[in-house]
Amino acid sequence: MKNRSAVVEGRFYPATKNKIFDQIHEIEITGRYPVAELSPERIFGAVLPHAGHIYSGHQTIPFFKLINRLGIYPETFIIVHPNHSGSGLPLAIDEADVWTNSIGEVPVDRELALALSLPFDPLAHAREHSAEVIIPFLQYYLPDHPFSIVPVCMMDQSYKSASLVAERIHEAIKGTGKNIMLLASCDFSHFLPPAEGQEKDQMVIDEIVARNPKGIEKIVKEQHISVCGYGPIMVLMEYSRVLYAEYSIEILARGHSGQVNPSREVVDYISMIMFQ
Repeated sequence: MKNRSAVVEGRFYPATKNKIFDQIHEIEITGRYPVAELSPERIFGAVLPHAGHIYSGHQTIPFFKLINRLGIYPETFIIVHPNHSGSGLPLAIDEADVWTNSIGEVPVDRELALALSLPFDPLAHAREHSAEVIIPFLQYYLPDHPFSIVPVCMMDQSYKSASLVAERIHEAIKGTGKNIMLLASCDFSHFLPPAEGQEKDQMVIDEIVARNPKGIEKIVKEQHISVCGYGPIMVLMEYSRVLYAEYSIEILARGHSGQVNPSREVVDYISMIMFQ
């Protein structure tokens, strides 16, 4: 059995189960963002940040509290995420059978992974944190509900690539009948003054709200917006569109690293859901 061990444990989040859970609890009880008063018929997926827990946990937690309140417990979480290292194939599923951290083991849904008909490449995932940092939240908020994951790493974040991944996800779900939740791992503008970052992020958000994934790629490239994970967002949008063309978008939380560690230049974190 192939195992993918945690590589940013002790840096992006603590190094023991108790400390990880204590930190999530401490962030949770600050209650910076209220849980959305929504009763959607179906949630297709979420955009979640991938920074250190102390920084972006505030924006991550509202999503998990929402699905807990609604009693939504997917069988498999497909985590589509960017590639920070530049290693590996343009699109890559991890070939591991299980991901482990100090909390425990999380199985990879091999049946669904194979059904996606995308390349497998451990190199793309070996040092990548943008899926890994989401795993402890799954373990914390779904302790009594077994789940698996399928990590899909996108070095190629083009609209063409995003459309392909979304199409493969639809086909795989039809073939396997899996109950899934799609998570798009993304941090927004990097190392800008808060007001400037907010302005640039809003350009991207406007395209998301308009349900215009091609517009996201265009504005990110034209305005040089440092959104790290716009490809996964386009995957989620294309996936949602096929399920329900008039899908809705709700921002759950929006903030930045300067709210934790005051600085003139910050990284922005936004969580949102797409739903019917």
